[in-house]
Amino acid sequence: MLRARGIIYLATGAVGGLLGGLLGVGGGIIFVPLLTGPGGLQRRLAHGTSLAVVIFVALAAAPYYWAKGDIGWSTVAALAVGGIFASVAGARLMAHLPTDVLSRLFGLLVLATAARLLW
Repeated sequence: MLRARGIIYLATGAVGGLLGGLLGVGGGIIFVPLLTGPGGLQRRLAHGTSLAVVIFVALAAAPYYWAKGDIGWSTVAALAVGGIFASVAGARLMAHLPTDVLSRLFGLLVLATAARLLW
């Protein structure tokens, strides 16, 4: 069982890393559904785990984008400042929301993202 779970996590990391590097998608869109589905993690644990993993995935892919001149550093700075403060607020808010509300909010985010990309 433990070995099977490790294989699932390895495959999840591979899928998330490939799609993150290829499409620039946020890890949560890929990692959270895979971690809560086949990975068997509870939603809150999946959210935190996804955030931690994205650090490493982004650090691995960013040098390739940087070498090609495909990083807008002024945009990075603005996004980082806003994102750092808002992510702390979001993490604190998550601690007070029921799991079913988190699931619905995540689902709405995925649907809105899909709609934006398709239309």
